Amino acid sequence: MSRQPPVDLQMSSMKNPSPLATSQTTTPVSSAGVGGGFNQSGGFTPVFETSPQVSPANSRRPSISGIQAPVPRRLSEVASGRPSFSQQPPQQQQGMQRQLSYFSGGDGNAPPPTGGSVAGGFSGGASLSRRGSTASHMSSGPRPIQRHDYSGPTTPSLLSRAGSPTLPLGNDHTQAPRAYFEGAGGFSGLDGNRELRQGQFIGSLDCGTTSTRFIVFDKRAKIIAEHQTEFEQILPHAGWHEHDPEALVEAMTECVNKAVEKLEWMGWSRKSIKGIGITNQRETTVCWSRSTGKPLCNAIVWDDSRTLGVVREYEKKLEEEGLDIDDEEEDLHGVPEDVEIGTGGEDAAFGEKGDVVVETEDGQKKEDGLVEKVGQKLENLGLAENESKTKTEEKTIPQTNGDASVHVHKKRKGKEGIVDVTGIPLSTYFSAIKLRWMLDHNRDVHKAHEDDDLMFGTVDTWLVYALTGREQGGLHIMDVTNASRTLLISLKTLQWHPPLLRFFGIRPSVLPKIVSSSEIYGTISERCETALTTVPIAGIVGDQQAALVGNKCLRKGEAKCTYGTGAFVLFNTGEECVRSNYGLISTVAFQAGPDAKPIYALEGSIAVAGSAIKWLRDQINLIEESSDMDILAGSVADTGGVYFVTAFSGLLAPYWDREASGTIIGLTSYTTSAHIARATLEAVCFQSRAVLDVIEKESDTKCETLKVDGGVTNSDLAMQLQANIGGFNVARPAMRESTALGSALLAASALKLFGWDLSKPETLADVNTAGVHIFEPELPEKDRRKAIRGWERAVDRARKWHEEGDEEEEEERYEEERGLSRLPSREH
Repeated sequence: MSRQPPVDLQMSSMKNPSPLATSQTTTPVSSAGVGGGFNQSGGFTPVFETSPQVSPANSRRPSISGIQAPVPRRLSEVASGRPSFSQQPPQQQQGMQRQLSYFSGGDGNAPPPTGGSVAGGFSGGASLSRRGSTASHMSSGPRPIQRHDYSGPTTPSLLSRAGSPTLPLGNDHTQAPRAYFEGAGGFSGLDGNRELRQGQFIGSLDCGTTSTRFIVFDKRAKIIAEHQTEFEQILPHAGWHEHDPEALVEAMTECVNKAVEKLEWMGWSRKSIKGIGITNQRETTVCWSRSTGKPLCNAIVWDDSRTLGVVREYEKKLEEEGLDIDDEEEDLHGVPEDVEIGTGGEDAAFGEKGDVVVETEDGQKKEDGLVEKVGQKLENLGLAENESKTKTEEKTIPQTNGDASVHVHKKRKGKEGIVDVTGIPLSTYFSAIKLRWMLDHNRDVHKAHEDDDLMFGTVDTWLVYALTGREQGGLHIMDVTNASRTLLISLKTLQWHPPLLRFFGIRPSVLPKIVSSSEIYGTISERCETALTTVPIAGIVGDQQAALVGNKCLRKGEAKCTYGTGAFVLFNTGEECVRSNYGLISTVAFQAGPDAKPIYALEGSIAVAGSAIKWLRDQINLIEESSDMDILAGSVADTGGVYFVTAFSGLLAPYWDREASGTIIGLTSYTTSAHIARATLEAVCFQSRAVLDVIEKESDTKCETLKVDGGVTNSDLAMQLQANIGGFNVARPAMRESTALGSALLAASALKLFGWDLSKPETLADVNTAGVHIFEPELPEKDRRKAIRGWERAVDRARKWHEEGDEEEEEERYEEERGLSRLPSREH
């Protein structure tokens, strides 16, 4: 969030005019059209890159490969045998550039502007049309480009972090130099006489929402070997999303073994991998049996929205009964020795805004002091002094009621009361709500809980348990970043919080041990049947926190955004745990060792990003492959006034509206599939900007450079739109496996490998610095404000669409059909 880009970005950014541009002169769009490209005299020319070696047309960096601007052929040219524009002699091309759009009329004259440049679109010049010269210019509108009409370079996938469904970007920036593989064993055939070389590498297991990857890095974050595989997405009902826990283990095993096989094919011994780190989709909840080590049901994925009824139930309970404030641990019988339970007292709260109510034992409020407002404004990121906090002095107050002594105690009540302790609100998003649904609806989970045979965890917990032996000594641990997303720990003490366990009715014995993000936890067991037996597991971190570390946002005030299945903005607040006043989540960023102080962050979570592109592909059939997005969205100059609020399961930060519905608004007869595709990309950018606006308010600091990673960042168009909508620079590294790199950094730091030390960011100066591409905003502020106002109006129309109870009736019918009716719960 500093006003100057970091040194590594300044040194490696490429910002000169690209020879790929259709002319040597580019001018910003005029205020008449709100746009994300340029008004180039020859019209908008979308250019797509599969690696940093190919520069976009509106890039400010020089082209490395020097290839010419691709121009798709028109079908009329192919049919007539007339050469396409790209086949014309250079002297003719120069004269024609100012006259032809991609699909201008057959007479060679450029069609007149189509109009429709309104708020919400981003002008890139004349839109593309497949209509010929016989069509009337007065009636001709934009026509979306089809893949068979396109003859440019290969376009990137937007659903893989690295730009390919199966492989990372293969270029000099991401892969280790060939010299690594020369000499003994390099690329030789697999035979018994090969001598494998010994090296020093660190592995990273990255279990995402749709696929698992295992990547082997060297000391500069070059990729030595990797493998990725997808696993099944189980969607049993509208809004429901599940994973088979055993499928996650199978995907993990396959990725590790295949990556090691590739490593050995390259001539390196598997013993070169000195340790592994693990990063995972957060909040996804897994339950299994302590006695058998087997899952009891499918995992409920983080974006599953079936638990709306549970959220409403506990919101009501929070209003009526509240959350206990006490220092006494109640009956914790059966808690494993290594599971620590924190205090339940007032010192567990890091930022108190909820109502603290003093009640008698029979639930009656005190007569002298009905409600006490606890807490004043928090110090805002170190920019203002903390005001003194009002604290109540006693936990129980003896009072005389006739001859009897009546004791009173205090509770936190209201929605803010739970945020006081956990940093996060009651939402379908978090793990405790999903666990509660399992306990209420799944007989096996319910019985295991009653029989004290239940083990609960997030995906990191489950994978480590499987890696270390399952029921035969498998570790039951959860790192602090994943634990901070459960609704079951105090963000201040970083331990399980007894009042929260009682509130949700969860036995302490089901809980894993909370560990730091960087330490040697154990080694891989032979039972797991991987090629890395006895290799230490030394780093665990939730995927978005891993991306923060992987982007080297280790100092207070630095931010990143990951555009994956969802989009997630994290802002490092240092050792200070900050309570947001504007709808962000307070969370743990990482803890670089069991004795290290935790680093905190503010987070804005956007539920839908790449998943909207997947929806266009799989549900709507608007595109055949995710790589078609740039072709389609880039074939129009703007969205034609269309906005797409991608609230498939409500809106997360900063809106927090679970009743919101996905909404496409601004449709006219002018609208095409290309406009909707472009509006889909813009939706991600508008929501990211909304979160960053909140961060700027919280920190009173202007965002100058946003570090980015994730699949959607493979799109030059999307990143230029983000820079235009946000009004800040977007820094995209060539090696965009930031999530995997984050867990590798944490693991190597614990193993003291490569000299990496997260407490000393200077030790990471040479890590992943090659080929950073800076996208700069090119949109006038007036047009940006107009577009943002249009987006906010669209959000207003999408909010509060669902009425309370509608989805519950449908879910109840589905649950009854499947035998999932609510089970009787035991009170704890």
